[in-house]
Amino acid sequence: MPALSRRTFAQGALLGLSHWLGVCKPADAYHQPGDGVTLVAEGRPVVTLVTPDTPNDSVHYAAVELSWHIEKATGFQPATVTESKVTSTGLGKTHIFLGDTRFARKAGVDFDALGPESCALRTVGRHLCIAGHDTSGSPVDVNTSAGTLFGVYELLDRYFAVRWLWPGELGTFVPKAESVVVPLQDRVVTPRFMQRQVRTGAGLRAKDHPEMGFTAAAAEDYMNAQAAFLRRNRMGRRIPAKYGHAFVDWWRQYGAEHPEWFQLVNGKRGPSRLGGRFSMCISNAGLHEEIVSQWRQHGGDRPGHLPTFVNAVENDVPGQCECDVCKALDGPEPPNYRKFIPSKSKLASKPFVSDRYARSWQAIQQNAAKYNSNAVVVGYAYMNYFAAPTSGVKLGPNIMIGFCPSSWFYPRSGDEQDWMKAQWRGWADTQAKLFMRANYFLDGYCMPHIFSTQFADEFQSAANNGMVGTDFDSLTGHWATQGPNLYLLLRLQIRPEVPASTLLSEYYSAFGPAAADVRKYFDFWEAYTSGGRARLHDTFEALGASRWRSWAKAAHAIYPEESFAPAEELLDRAASSANGDQEASMRVQFLRLGLQHAKLCSLAAAKLTLGNPESRHERGRVELQALLAFRRANERMWISNLNHCAWVESTSWTLPGAAGQSPDPDPE
Repeated sequence: MPALSRRTFAQGALLGLSHWLGVCKPADAYHQPGDGVTLVAEGRPVVTLVTPDTPNDSVHYAAVELSWHIEKATGFQPATVTESKVTSTGLGKTHIFLGDTRFARKAGVDFDALGPESCALRTVGRHLCIAGHDTSGSPVDVNTSAGTLFGVYELLDRYFAVRWLWPGELGTFVPKAESVVVPLQDRVVTPRFMQRQVRTGAGLRAKDHPEMGFTAAAAEDYMNAQAAFLRRNRMGRRIPAKYGHAFVDWWRQYGAEHPEWFQLVNGKRGPSRLGGRFSMCISNAGLHEEIVSQWRQHGGDRPGHLPTFVNAVENDVPGQCECDVCKALDGPEPPNYRKFIPSKSKLASKPFVSDRYARSWQAIQQNAAKYNSNAVVVGYAYMNYFAAPTSGVKLGPNIMIGFCPSSWFYPRSGDEQDWMKAQWRGWADTQAKLFMRANYFLDGYCMPHIFSTQFADEFQSAANNGMVGTDFDSLTGHWATQGPNLYLLLRLQIRPEVPASTLLSEYYSAFGPAAADVRKYFDFWEAYTSGGRARLHDTFEALGASRWRSWAKAAHAIYPEESFAPAEELLDRAASSANGDQEASMRVQFLRLGLQHAKLCSLAAAKLTLGNPESRHERGRVELQALLAFRRANERMWISNLNHCAWVESTSWTLPGAAGQSPDPDPE
């Protein structure tokens, strides 16, 4: 049987709808427009939003979101009604049917066939159905399947050109709409990646110095705004993958009875020192059996269609076991491996052990598959098992690996960038499923540390080589200084096929007549960042600072006071260009506040850094007071996640009552 054309399908569906509604007049009520469905005409909405009579929370939220954005685009709020209020006569005008409506079912939407997070977008006569897979739960919870909501965001993205730049109304760019016509269509939209996650940064706050961050009320409002923003960028997941460092407490629980499960180092099992971190004897068959046993105890062996995840992620420490069984599983070290390991890194003295982990995950999966063929073992490509295996091992799709570089922050040399992409491809060659589990966005503090080009290059290379999901640690939220980085971080997870330059043009377009000047401003900082690679390395090493937890030790050295002057001039030009466009002017001012905040942080760091043993709180009292006054005055502008700033500063600066600096653990 030949496939039905869209027009033939629509006509057939409409006959059924006419019977359902008992419609015979007006004659053109179901006329299929030739050019699509008109939602906005002459600057006004010409559509009514329709929800089921008892919509679930996500569908109700979808209607509110669509109404709000249409009002922003036109200045007029469209009517919203429940389906029982729609009369047959009223169907002579255009409607958007949201969620599981009778209209959508009569139009042929098969809700049972829609997978999690999926949405059918279907034009039917002069109407549009946005009908998704919707589950109960908060609409902004990443674990709630909100297909209808995602369909609304797809509509706003593609046909209203809405861009979500940062949390809050100012960060929501909604172009004025004179006319919006949705082309005839019948398609199902599902986010490409099974998980799109950027950890919220909610836990990144200074316990000892809360005064450095948000006030409590502002913190709550910020996190609420950020949650809505992340959902607008369609962060979420359709498979409930659970993983993380799996064996943190195992020595205390099992060390006495089963020391053989733990690393053998210098002839001793377990931690090398009391309370120290430890890796596992990852090849041990008894360890494999216990991992699977605990997975079964939590219901992992129950039959079902969805994958069930076996957590085999090593502890946050290099793989160190020296036993003969582990060593026998190792592949040869790659010829260029040491070239890319920093000489003073904790990995420099450690062996290359990727193959032992790959083969052990494979053995664990084979064990679990005896009880459930859908069992998926999760591990990390991390530490000294980050580089791709060399033994030719083939793992298959029931092994899922989080690609988690423990270092190699941006900017990189060209050789480093190529090597990093090669490691991803090497893991992809094992035929495992890969997700990007990177710590890159913990870098940069609140400084204008711009690496958008290299990040996009690596992300899109991964997307073209088997990436199935993401999990970024973490969203530090420095929207006014790192906007291009963060925009690409979120936008690429929905549009990975679009060139980065095109996506950045979307971002800059929100600045209206100042777009070109704002692009030059961020180009200046990206050149400054990429040109400072050696300075970053040498300074952080000299000051004993880390690129994620104690960045503020080095802020004044990487971004000295004089570095801000050229950027301030560029933003002055942008402000002049935006003059006369109120919204664009406000967004340029947002960037200026971010730069001012970064400069104040640099000035405070110069007096308070723990990288200088002579630093005293009294030396930086004036600078610190100026910084805190600025934060209190501007905390609700959302220029930065101030709690993240406080988290970094609490281990970077000498503050009232602060203890001395302590070594930085690795990000988990």
